[in-house]
Amino acid sequence: MQDLLQTYARTFSIQLDKLSLAENEQRSVHYPIVFIFLGDLVKDALKAIKKMNEDKWQNSSGVLYFHAYQTDTVTAGNVLSLQLPGNGFERKSKRKELYEAFYQDETMLVVLNKLFRKLTSKLTEYGRAYSSLQKVNLCVVTAVEDPANILIQEFTLLLKSILQESFRIVEVDLYGLLTEKQTDENFAFTTSLGISFLKELDHYQHNEYSFEKELQLTEDFLRLPVSHLSAPLFDMVYLLSDKNEQGLIADGAVQQNYEMISQLNLLKNRRIMTEYHEKMASYQHQDFKRALKGNVQEPVYASAGFAKVNRPNQAIALHTACHFFHEWQESLQAQTNLPHEKIVSLFGLSDSSLQRYLQHYLPPEELLNDMLGLMCAAHSYQEVKNMSLAEAEEYLYEGGTQLFFSQNFEEPVREFLQELDLREQIESSFYEKIIHHERYGIYCGYRWTDDTDKEESNVMSEIHHLLQETKDGLIKQQTHLTGMCQQIVDHCDFKKSFLPFSDKKNLNQFVRFFFNEVYGTKYEILKLEIKQAILRQYQTVLAEIHHRLHAKIKLIDQVELYLKKAAAESMYVSNDYLDQNISPYYADRVKAVTMMLKEKQGPYFFSNERYFGSLHSYLDGDRPEILLERLLYVCQREILTQAEFNHNFEEELLARANVLTRYDNREILSKDDLFKKLYLRLEESSAVHIEVFHYTHSNRYEEKYYFGDFYSQFMRFAIEKEHETRQWKVGCVHEKKLSGIEKLTLMGGFKLTDLMYYRNGEKYYKAYCENGFEFHVIAEESKVDSNVLT
Repeated sequence: MQDLLQTYARTFSIQLDKLSLAENEQRSVHYPIVFIFLGDLVKDALKAIKKMNEDKWQNSSGVLYFHAYQTDTVTAGNVLSLQLPGNGFERKSKRKELYEAFYQDETMLVVLNKLFRKLTSKLTEYGRAYSSLQKVNLCVVTAVEDPANILIQEFTLLLKSILQESFRIVEVDLYGLLTEKQTDENFAFTTSLGISFLKELDHYQHNEYSFEKELQLTEDFLRLPVSHLSAPLFDMVYLLSDKNEQGLIADGAVQQNYEMISQLNLLKNRRIMTEYHEKMASYQHQDFKRALKGNVQEPVYASAGFAKVNRPNQAIALHTACHFFHEWQESLQAQTNLPHEKIVSLFGLSDSSLQRYLQHYLPPEELLNDMLGLMCAAHSYQEVKNMSLAEAEEYLYEGGTQLFFSQNFEEPVREFLQELDLREQIESSFYEKIIHHERYGIYCGYRWTDDTDKEESNVMSEIHHLLQETKDGLIKQQTHLTGMCQQIVDHCDFKKSFLPFSDKKNLNQFVRFFFNEVYGTKYEILKLEIKQAILRQYQTVLAEIHHRLHAKIKLIDQVELYLKKAAAESMYVSNDYLDQNISPYYADRVKAVTMMLKEKQGPYFFSNERYFGSLHSYLDGDRPEILLERLLYVCQREILTQAEFNHNFEEELLARANVLTRYDNREILSKDDLFKKLYLRLEESSAVHIEVFHYTHSNRYEEKYYFGDFYSQFMRFAIEKEHETRQWKVGCVHEKKLSGIEKLTLMGGFKLTDLMYYRNGEKYYKAYCENGFEFHVIAEESKVDSNVLT
């Protein structure tokens, strides 16, 4: 169920983003982009960045990815990969041995050439996805401590040389990922690997750096040189750490780095369709590059920070599902409060319903009249008037009456009672009239059959009452019968004549009285026995149905508890003022939408097939996820698509922040107050993801960019605030975002020696070098001063 909820919540968030993206032409990249991921340690980065690009870039289908790995990679249609040697290397020289293994295996170079040419061919095929094919941006991503990055020159320059055959300009950027959180016992060695790469990187970025190797291969295995003369290897190098410039390591820092790589590529390559206001100050790559370089001759580097304040879409989606579920439950439960007579009638237990049972299963009462035609012995009234009724019956009929009643009444009834099975009829009627009826449903069926519920609406109480009433009636009739049979004939209450010659008349009057009283009572006893048997069957069948319904109600309760838990947990990650009041605010929104649907589709719209139908089909077995899946599907299709859930970020935030004002009369939070909180949160959260030694960093240069609707009130507020208090360039990437605001901070101009990572890690690097560890390979073709690689 956790997966269902996560998928549902994430889908809602993506849907809102897509509503924005449909109008955001700037979410397309202008030039083709190719990503190279180098090493095992960036496999997660590949998956994350690829997913982010697919979710946020309209033409992401034209982006290609290449992964050079040692143990594991990602499989996808737009991902090409090559496995590097990875086994049998000495710990002391694993970087060097990997480099040597690559050059010793010509087959690998053949495969690499084929893959890069295939990639280039694919890129030209995807050309329709881009506005221009004049330039391609090659984005290299590696973890600084990954041994595979010793081959970064070879992979980067070989692909660049092949791309240059199809594209006029190939710009190459590097994103180096640093890990400063010490999570294992190998941190000193791992850091030394990172320092070794950074030392090499410093040489790759010198203006005098050059490279020449015969790396290109034709189909006939002819070698061609790959050359790079007197220029830095990378156009721009971003170093992104899991530690920010305040020295803090946040839990989500690694994912933020991945998101920054996606955002930085969009910022640099985005398609700009319209001229906007001058304060939008769009990003200019060459201007930024010149500004951070300044007058420094040594290589300088850049980093970035990223913050976003999104409408908490996932929490909203989960609370909405929880409240919608509650509205549905309340609607079902409200139908349980019907008049007692109506409920009894629905179950077929009204007097008229029971009477129909008796008419069907009991021989007709008129058949008793046939007993009057039974022949009796030739006797006079005088002979029987002092006998009891039982004696008189035996004297007059010699057992004939009892035989007649037994054969025509008692035996058919006994047979009927032995074969009586109303289960199918009761269940069929119950499900048709209650469970599958749009007005009632499972809660009504469950509550009305609850034997522990003493409410008037409970039909089991009515059955108990009717059974007791029937039992009392049987006792009363049997007592009456026993008493009657013991009465003296002449004392009985029937019309007698005292005139002479009225003996026969009196005998006939007695016989009529006898049959009416004795066999009429016996007939009533049979009627009560049948009624008792029917009620007991109802009691048994409904108890079994209730037991089955109890299991289904438990499934509903499980879904309810799970939804409440998930909604509550969605708020654990934030205690920020900007995320408050989600539950009460969206409870109101769901209630309003539910009322609207009732007005449009009728009071019992929940029972429509478009929603939950009869519900019963979603409660089969012990699988609450079936109901949950249906609920989330209905909620996603019918509720979250309503206009109530598609307000823009600012409107929703302000309305939600003040949702409780009508309850506790506190002062309404002004827009300025709310915007100040939002501005400060973005500023504090967009700290640059690198820690520098501040007093050595004299060439710091910054630019800051907001991603959002430039014409919104908050964006105007934020940009004015930046211009009032800051000294750096501030711009806005105009996007009509429904779901939030993003801020990207660019900072550059620092050298490797300014980095705390470098300063702290160099002692480990030197110690390992002094103890025989070999981290580098100095190639003659690569004009690098080998003295500094010590």
